Amino acid sequence: MKKKKTLFADILGTLTKYFIILVVVVVICIALSGLKIVDSGNVAVILRFGEIVGDSYEEQVHKPGLLLAFPYIIDEVVMIPTDSVIEQLVTTHYTDGNIMSGSSGGYVITGDQNIAVISASVKYVISDPVAYALHVADVSSIINASVSNAMITEAATLGVDSLLTDGKDDFNSAVLNTAAAKLKAADVGVTISTLELTQVSMPAEVKDIYEQVNSSTVQAATMLQEAAQYRTKVIANANTSANNEIASAKVTLAEKSANANSELYEFWGVLEEYEANPDVVKARIYSNKLTTFLKRLAYVRVVEDGEMKIFLKPLA
Repeated sequence: MKKKKTLFADILGTLTKYFIILVVVVVICIALSGLKIVDSGNVAVILRFGEIVGDSYEEQVHKPGLLLAFPYIIDEVVMIPTDSVIEQLVTTHYTDGNIMSGSSGGYVITGDQNIAVISASVKYVISDPVAYALHVADVSSIINASVSNAMITEAATLGVDSLLTDGKDDFNSAVLNTAAAKLKAADVGVTISTLELTQVSMPAEVKDIYEQVNSSTVQAATMLQEAAQYRTKVIANANTSANNEIASAKVTLAEKSANANSELYEFWGVLEEYEANPDVVKARIYSNKLTTFLKRLAYVRVVEDGEMKIFLKPLA
């Protein structure tokens, strides 16, 4: 009987010893659970029973390094990657396939009562660690909701042709601004840095037809542009030709006017001499004109007095 009691006591003592060791280990682990290392590029905030610790921003936000807090059952240390740019795809309004076939996904309704499918790549940063720690449980859902809602709002202001063509960049900027405003109003400490539309198209059921129409539209625009360029070129050439003709006519006019004025001055000068000595002037003019005329000939036929022979003499 004593042996059994002794064996039971030994077992109980052994269990008690290991239990005590286990309790000590658990206590040590709990005590050390408040010891954290904040990595580079991150900050940390401490929530004590759900409330942030610290009276000022500097006291609330802990920079990289060793951080000592109370055990986990009292304090929760939230690590926040403030230096990281986080990228996320938003596909709430994008259907990869036929909408009518029941594929998962969605679409937006445009201002002219058409539908389009849209997806976007969003990059954001955590700009306010305190607001983020207090108000955000699932940042991915918040980003998705704000961007998706902005897509619906802005698509309702555009026609489908504008959304898919020349209005795409404006739509991208409007969605970014609207989503950013919603996040700011929600005070979640998250700021969208960039937003890029990755897919903007018609549903698969009508995509081929729309692409044909769009191709024809682009072709028509190209032809109009080429016609406008040709028109500009032809008008420019016509203007250049007209200017050249006008310039040439002005030069001819100046030359003719100068010659006419010269002959007119000469006429008035000769007229005065003629009135004074008509016979002398008449003989001189006749001689000058004859000399000028003869200079244009290669040979002169000369008939000597009293003979019937004709001699050809070359002009000097």
